[in-house]
Amino acid sequence: MSLYKIKKYYNKNKTHRNFDAHKNEVPVNREFGYIEIYITKNLGTEAATDSELTIYVTNNGDRIPVTVLSPTQNPTLIELPIAHPSGTLVEGPEYFFTPYNLTIESEGYYRVITQNIRLFPNIKSTFFYNLNEIVLGEPNREEITVIPAHPRDIVP
Repeated sequence: MSLYKIKKYYNKNKTHRNFDAHKNEVPVNREFGYIEIYITKNLGTEAATDSELTIYVTNNGDRIPVTVLSPTQNPTLIELPIAHPSGTLVEGPEYFFTPYNLTIESEGYYRVITQNIRLFPNIKSTFFYNLNEIVLGEPNREEITVIPAHPRDIVP
């Protein structure tokens, strides 16, 4: 069969698909990721059961709480959607996701903040925190950790 006949056969029998029909739809990830968190105080000698953990997303600069809890044991496992409907949707190299932020507060201890936590489908990310007691004369000494974005992530 000549090249001409192959092209003619292919063009005659191929099925046409309209790939532009769905180009305006955003494929949202429907999978879940997990945060395993250990919160201690006094240099890790005891669990910080009196602390309050807040996980939130941001949307147009607003912080939106997703879950607030008082961990009673170590570790605490939290299940979260990869792409949260209330948060900013980020296009990563392989899928869409929402970055999470968390805050840990306890009376008499400095606040702990972690920003831009990226969860992966069916993967558990583990975080260890030790709360430090407030020292008189040193107010607002928060512990802030900012996880950098991947260079290929596209934030709308």
